[in-house]
Amino acid sequence: MVIKKAPTTDDAFIESNVVKHFSPLARQVLAASGPIISSAAAGMTNGFSAILLPQLQHPDSKLSITEDQASWIASMAPLPMALGCILGGLLMERCGRKSAHLLLNISFAVGWCALSMAGSYPQILAGRFITGLSCGLVGPPASVYIAETSDPRYRGILLAGVTFAVSGGILLAHLFGTFFRWQTAALLCSLFMIVAYLLMLVSPESPAWLLARGARSEAETSFRWLRGFDPASRQEFDAMVARTEKSESNDKSIETQREASNVNRSPYRRREFLMPLATLLVFFATMQFSGVNIVAFYSIALMKTTIGSDNLNEYLAMLIVDLVRVVTSLVACILLRSVGRRPLAMASGVGTTVSLIGLSIFLYFQTSIPLYRNYSWLSLVFLISYIVFVGIGLFPLPWCMTGEIFPVATRGLGSGLTSSFNFVCFFAVIKTGPTLFATVGINGTFLVYGVISLLGTLLLYVILPETKNRTLQEIEEQFRRGRRKAKDAEAATVEGGSSTTPPAGIATIS
Repeated sequence: MVIKKAPTTDDAFIESNVVKHFSPLARQVLAASGPIISSAAAGMTNGFSAILLPQLQHPDSKLSITEDQASWIASMAPLPMALGCILGGLLMERCGRKSAHLLLNISFAVGWCALSMAGSYPQILAGRFITGLSCGLVGPPASVYIAETSDPRYRGILLAGVTFAVSGGILLAHLFGTFFRWQTAALLCSLFMIVAYLLMLVSPESPAWLLARGARSEAETSFRWLRGFDPASRQEFDAMVARTEKSESNDKSIETQREASNVNRSPYRRREFLMPLATLLVFFATMQFSGVNIVAFYSIALMKTTIGSDNLNEYLAMLIVDLVRVVTSLVACILLRSVGRRPLAMASGVGTTVSLIGLSIFLYFQTSIPLYRNYSWLSLVFLISYIVFVGIGLFPLPWCMTGEIFPVATRGLGSGLTSSFNFVCFFAVIKTGPTLFATVGINGTFLVYGVISLLGTLLLYVILPETKNRTLQEIEEQFRRGRRKAKDAEAATVEGGSSTTPPAGIATIS
């Protein structure tokens, strides 16, 4: 005789008051909303210099700045982002994903308020530094929290919401700067942090983080709040528990062997950590050095040079590009729900390369042959094509995969390191952009970015795995097993014909 255990008071309360009133998807969207709005603030930080610098350089500005000071104002935000990523990764591992988000929302609000009250060049730099540090802080926790709280079926689209929010934040910052003074624009940006803070207050802690800390009952309560009580969710949570227990058992075994043989076998030297690390380093480098943030940071100056202020209002052109970026990010959310990571990355890389090289060639003829100067609007078409292709894959995918492909034991440091590397590249691109423009011209700069995009796409073709619709445990296992075992597992699945789950190996093209 089997006696079914009655639900505890907490389980019954959750089932009657939450599950019956809101679907699991609605609760997962609620949990993801806080990190997504925080990511929008990161986009506002990226786009703020494009409206701040022209206002400061205007003849009627009360605060005048030099070209060198303008360069430092633009690059001061990316400068501390790398440090912020490391701190964000460590913070979310020590204090939890939810607590890390609450703290970074406060940091963001302080930075925006400091900017809104700035009356001198050093105070502007201080505000930009704090908001830049907050951008770094939000990088690792946002992707990891969403990945750990969402169903594999919805994980792609919710993670893509981060980059959609970044694009939306850039657009909002430019809109605020178009209609308001930069101090008022900064104050409006700070209001979003209040909303993000309140949303995180009502969201649960990550079940994976609680389980890794040994809080089994709290982890189950959080998981049920997010995912409900259906059989598939129960099975996934049981698999998480089994995986955690197995990992703890392996760690104890390794510790015993280490004490016996004095051999250091750190989890950070295992294949399932090193392969994701290398993959994301390549991905982030390709994304940044294809010039994805140059357009956001130097929008007004770039529009004046590329299309000419006599033919089209540069502010209007900037808003058109921003709107295209937002729509493209929304399309990317839909594509990540239905298309695999590898096909999307390859299509994005090839399209970005063609757009950049094509734009470079056209700009060369436009500046060399007077006949082509009447067709400057075509430059905007090439630029929009570039924004579209880079926005559907190269920009959102590395951020999506940051929260997916690292094992839970190394997810904090791994996401922190890769996000930090991204912002180091970010700073390098923003700081060297004006130098490249002055040295090889805009057409030469776009050619350099196009070549880098081509090389990065070829390398990603070789090493990028497929993670669509796989649980975090399956993704970890595919990196652990390696390429040859992956092919053997796939062949066995095809021959058996009865398996309904994707093969655990890394998806590669022979």
